[in-house]
Amino acid sequence: MRGKRYYSGLLLLFFVCLAGCGGGGGAPGSSGSENTGIIIKSVNITDAGSTEGATGKEVDVNVHMCDATTAEPGLFIHIQTLNISADKLNPSAASDPFPASIEQCTITYIKANSDPASPVIETMTVYPNCTLIAGEDNACIFSLMDIQRKNDWWDAMPASINPSGSGLNIPAEYPTHYIATVRCKYMSNYGSSGYFQSEFDIWLADWNLCA
Repeated sequence: MRGKRYYSGLLLLFFVCLAGCGGGGGAPGSSGSENTGIIIKSVNITDAGSTEGATGKEVDVNVHMCDATTAEPGLFIHIQTLNISADKLNPSAASDPFPASIEQCTITYIKANSDPASPVIETMTVYPNCTLIAGEDNACIFSLMDIQRKNDWWDAMPASINPSGSGLNIPAEYPTHYIATVRCKYMSNYGSSGYFQSEFDIWLADWNLCA
């Protein structure tokens, strides 16, 4: 009986230790609360449109087979918004970790499981230079993909989609599905760093092909 109680005590200690690990109970994918004094409660990505007025999760690769005088302008840089809810980890703490700043975000473009033959897209790092304050009203605009990566993707398309493409990659579907994983580093008011992460489904294509 005593041995059973001892074993149960070890199990309880083990689970308590597990509960104490991580970033202080923040949003999934966040870490560093114990260092920054900031808890990231939630993060999501929404579409912010573009200078051309396009919206949605579709990313226009901006390569057209039209005559230059008749081609519609494409979506040169796809703009997204990070929506972040943050708060003080310890409301009674004397020092205030806010305002914090979002230093940089690394975007990884993951192929859909159903489309392993689609082109590899190189990871991109952006520097959104956004302020992070306590509350739910943190909206940070950033570029999801640059022109060079769009052009590289289009060049890897087969001739059946892009007549001048290399055809080295033949995706199973077109438009082609990817998951953009956005991992951002933030810094508290007193110089400690933490991280948060979110994901966003995107589809790549040339959305303005000539008829």
